[in-house]
Amino acid sequence: MKRSLYFVTKDLRINDNLALKLASDSEQLLCVFVVDKKWFKPSKYQSKALGDNRWHFLQSCLSDFNRSLLAIGQQLHIVYGDSLSVLVDLCQQYQITDLIKTRLPGTNENRLMESLATHMPSVAIHQVEQFTLFEESILPFAIKELPGSYSKFKKLMSNIIVPEPLSEINSLPNMFNQWLAPTINRPEWLNNKPYKEAQQGHYFDGGEHEALEHLKSYFSSDAPLTYKEVRNELDGFQNSTKLSPWLGYGCISPRQVFHTLTQFELQREKNSSTQWIYAELLWREYFQWLHFKVGEKTYQFKGLATSYPLTSFYPERFTKWCLGLTPYPLVNACMNELRLTGYLSNRGRQIVASCLVNELSVDWRFGAAWFEEHLIDYDAAVNWGNWQYIAGVGVDPRGGRHFNIQKQTALYDPDGLYQSKWIEDKALLNEPLDSVDMADWPLLNINNG
Repeated sequence: MKRSLYFVTKDLRINDNLALKLASDSEQLLCVFVVDKKWFKPSKYQSKALGDNRWHFLQSCLSDFNRSLLAIGQQLHIVYGDSLSVLVDLCQQYQITDLIKTRLPGTNENRLMESLATHMPSVAIHQVEQFTLFEESILPFAIKELPGSYSKFKKLMSNIIVPEPLSEINSLPNMFNQWLAPTINRPEWLNNKPYKEAQQGHYFDGGEHEALEHLKSYFSSDAPLTYKEVRNELDGFQNSTKLSPWLGYGCISPRQVFHTLTQFELQREKNSSTQWIYAELLWREYFQWLHFKVGEKTYQFKGLATSYPLTSFYPERFTKWCLGLTPYPLVNACMNELRLTGYLSNRGRQIVASCLVNELSVDWRFGAAWFEEHLIDYDAAVNWGNWQYIAGVGVDPRGGRHFNIQKQTALYDPDGLYQSKWIEDKALLNEPLDSVDMADWPLLNINNG
């Protein structure tokens, strides 16, 4: 008898879910999502892996996915604890023969799968490729030979066909006879305080149903035809596709987005803006395979470069950057929006990242970790890859990006409307950036951490 455990991760959908389709070929099935204790503990960069905004969004994604499973004879069991211990215990308790999950590029995910294989040698582990547009087998190169620039990658992928999305799953195998009781009491280490929604800014409901509704709504409008012209704006719901939060947790797949875009181009129009949307999908794709290729280097101070960046860690500067108390009003407005809502425009992310690295001379990894905690659309490969890009230790052949904040302000907030929206007390901005003497600052940090 094939007794499968579907380890749910960033694939919270019924449509175009190859892992779920594989799991459907079982006699008995257990669908499990593990809320790991480590997500809520500060890292060595002082930020948690999962902040309040993203945790709130994730919970709505899980609830929506569970409702979909219930409609086809299954249920999502949410377990709190250490991922490895939880999965090993469940496999032993239910005599699992097959463990199924979506393949992800993160190094922690890979370590977990290696540990599972060591602890459970009799369990067949299946990792399904569906977090990316393409499967590794159809890439025109080996991962170790991934081009060192996006432009070369884009050229090589120009003739590769994106697979069609799978149809919706309509039925699933039976649950185990001795089914686990639903978790009612949450552990003490989990933050149970009521979620406080921001009074302004963009709000996202999680889940596949919301994702599909937004996908349909966006591509039923004229917005895709002007994407290129508005994509750098700091504010406005239609200045981008706004699909990234749902893509991040797999409520919708990149293939679904691609094929919806293709249909739009066939039925409405194909122009430079629609092509730019695909280019953004392909950037996401490139960062995923880059993460697979370089592994731990994604998170190292030196990154992919041959030398260390000339930055360190200045606690006061980092804190003021996080709280929106720097000498740069536009940066402060962006940081306030991010902290309060869990979302920030792409242009805003570039501006604040450049400020931290170039104006404040702070180790880029602290900024990347802060984004990880707060962004509801956090994607490990995209987030850390973009931060490396700004810091000059990534794939950018020009050695990083330095944005002139005064120029960016004149271009994207000339009337100060965005700043007024997100800065309440401007008197706080008169405080000096550093309140300690230079002699008290730490020495340059050049370890790999």
